Amino acid sequence: MAGVLLVVVGTLAVAAVVVDTTLTALSLTGGAGPLTGRLGQGVWRVLCRLAGKGPRRHRVLRWTGPLVLLTTFLAWIAGLWLGWFLVFTAYPDAVLDPLNRPAGAWSRLYFAGFSIFTLGVGDYVPGTTAAQICTSLAVLSGLFLVTLGITYLMQVVAAVVDKRTIAGHIAALGDDPVDILRRAWTGQRFSSMFEQHLTSLTPEVVRTGERHLAFPVLHYFHVGVAAKSAPVAVSVLDGAVLLLRHGVRAEDRPDPGAVGPLSRALQELVHTLEDTFIPPVESPLPAPKLTTLAQTGIPVGDEQAYAQAVARAQRHRCRLRGWCASDGWNERELRLAGTD
Repeated sequence: MAGVLLVVVGTLAVAAVVVDTTLTALSLTGGAGPLTGRLGQGVWRVLCRLAGKGPRRHRVLRWTGPLVLLTTFLAWIAGLWLGWFLVFTAYPDAVLDPLNRPAGAWSRLYFAGFSIFTLGVGDYVPGTTAAQICTSLAVLSGLFLVTLGITYLMQVVAAVVDKRTIAGHIAALGDDPVDILRRAWTGQRFSSMFEQHLTSLTPEVVRTGERHLAFPVLHYFHVGVAAKSAPVAVSVLDGAVLLLRHGVRAEDRPDPGAVGPLSRALQELVHTLEDTFIPPVESPLPAPKLTTLAQTGIPVGDEQAYAQAVARAQRHRCRLRGWCASDGWNERELRLAGTD
């Protein structure tokens, strides 16, 4: 009876790891597996507490992403190893030593390990037909885990690069929403190159949302500089789009074909992240002021119409603030980064 129980528990442990690995690495819309998701959130909370609220906070949080990845892989390995150890411990003759005697507990742990991480047979061998089948399954599960883990790591690295790229692209346009428009204004109109930037940013914004959905661990890769942080940069871009669509005088606005799709992409991005990464926030990011924009020489529209547009965007701007907060940025840092 005890042997059956060990086999059942071990099999469940192996199955849990395989399912979690599959959901995490192969599910492009379902996010992380249950084990991986809880581990990521746990590591993030622990590091947030350790980081405190001082200047070193962001230096500590920079290690969250790599630490979450490392913890995830170690958890997968430990679960798989423990599961097969329990299976091979269930019966005395499941594993035999070089003298054909039943192996001890440590030897069975060793046997489970080299069965998972090597393709050859070592000095200990399975003693029954059932154990031979289990050894083959252990080798297969280990190969599956290592191959999928490496593939997942490469995809996450590419996603992190994309996340930093969009932040860099936005930062290159300007320091804050008004500065972005000021740099793009030629004195009579917005430059055609600026419209091309807006058009090229649309697929980058869409890709950012899809990458977060496919690789939730991406959320834990924190950048210690606000200008290079994707949530902060996207918030700055959203403020610029708000001005372009509702603050600038109608006849002086850029091509709606460039601004409209980008605005919808920004809304879809935060909507995608809302359920998983954005905590409820009641106060929105402050909207850029028309008076500040007017000081740059750019013609502005009706203040009342702009105020109504800001009110309609309140929920969307709350989501943006929540995303920035979940990435470790407080209100003072957001203000200094020029999100308002």
